[in-house]
Amino acid sequence: MQKFERNYKIVFEIGDRDGLTLTPLKEIEVKYPFTMKMQTSAGLNMGNAGCCSLQLFNLSEEVQKDLYKDNFSNKKYILMALYAGYQDTMPLIFYGFINQCYSYRQGGSTEYITEIQADQNTLISLFGFVNATYTQGTEIINIIRDMLKDNYGYTLGFVTPEIKPLKRDKTFIGQTLDLLGKEYGGYDVFIDKGELNILAENEVLPSDSLLVITSESGLLGSPRRAAQFVIIEMLFEPRIKIGQAVELLSDSIPWFNKVYKVQAVEHSGIISPVQNGELKTKLTLTLGDAAFKEIQKSTQNYEGNTTAKWSKPIAPGIGRISDTFGERMHPIDKTLKFHYGLDIAAPANTPIYAPANGRVKTASLRGGYGKAVEIDNGTINNKKVSSMYAHLNNWVVAPNQQIYQGDLIGYVGSTGKSTGNHLHFEVREGGKPVNPIEYIGAYG
Repeated sequence: MQKFERNYKIVFEIGDRDGLTLTPLKEIEVKYPFTMKMQTSAGLNMGNAGCCSLQLFNLSEEVQKDLYKDNFSNKKYILMALYAGYQDTMPLIFYGFINQCYSYRQGGSTEYITEIQADQNTLISLFGFVNATYTQGTEIINIIRDMLKDNYGYTLGFVTPEIKPLKRDKTFIGQTLDLLGKEYGGYDVFIDKGELNILAENEVLPSDSLLVITSESGLLGSPRRAAQFVIIEMLFEPRIKIGQAVELLSDSIPWFNKVYKVQAVEHSGIISPVQNGELKTKLTLTLGDAAFKEIQKSTQNYEGNTTAKWSKPIAPGIGRISDTFGERMHPIDKTLKFHYGLDIAAPANTPIYAPANGRVKTASLRGGYGKAVEIDNGTINNKKVSSMYAHLNNWVVAPNQQIYQGDLIGYVGSTGKSTGNHLHFEVREGGKPVNPIEYIGAYG
């Protein structure tokens, strides 16, 4: 999507409500060039119900009156669909019910501001109730469809095939979301843009393509780590969906470059013909507890030469190749010997990051290698692959530890048989040393 002129429209359906029975009475559309300030957020955790706060400026008195609603207006409902994007491309970014809406004019100002607070789980949270019995063998999709059929505005999205049919007859009685959380608490159960989805922990929404996030496509600044999550900010990207896979390509911190699952999405900023302001998307990304299929494809499956499939253990610009794979004159012994890896010169205590997924085999003193870490990188092209990182000042991993691409392994040093601070990096296939350049690509 080319990011040029910002655009939006909001469609409001206004009507009477009697429990879950909704009677539409009027539809209103508000769109550019009215100024809009927005803040939306939603995530995989059902506790993050999906909220939207809007400010609309200088709507007509009639529209202000139609949109008025307080928290005690139980007989009135307003369903809101917010579309936003660039030029004529405006995906749906929020779909839900307004909890309250009021208009006011601040002292000393001629502008009227309409404030809107909405969330996407209102009706199903308040009125969603199930009382039904299903027979052995009933598919989860059919159960969810029944649960949603009387909940206005909600549709069935993706349901993981990992959930098997009922093993025996079962009766469901209770509040819809509570039941889903209780029965399928080991899965991600969430509503996004009016769709209810259920994903396995290491599963993503199916998609025809993988969205790649780079500085060219709108990445702002550097990614940052927050516990088990990675947080990024980018120019407003309305196509993002909770639960989808995205690939991050950062020039500034390349060891974050992986395929992630979108855990949460926040959109914030202003769309206006008269006011300038930022319009950004903030993403919370996660790898989960194990590599899901997209990550495995990007870091563990290779075809032919594996150039650049792995990331660099030390970022170019910080490290440089000081000795290559192959025969050389040994710098200490002064004899012709075969060099089984790459030497990457870098300042003492430069961080060393795992170039690929794996499991730590050893972290120990290894004679001339000094302090060294060996990682089992699994089977690639039907060959058992391992990698070693030697002459470390220290390591920060332990034997048997699961490692993911970009994780910190240790720090550059000059322990063992060494003439200066550098990393000795080896890759072996079936125990036989191969040129690491085939895996990480050339430095430069």
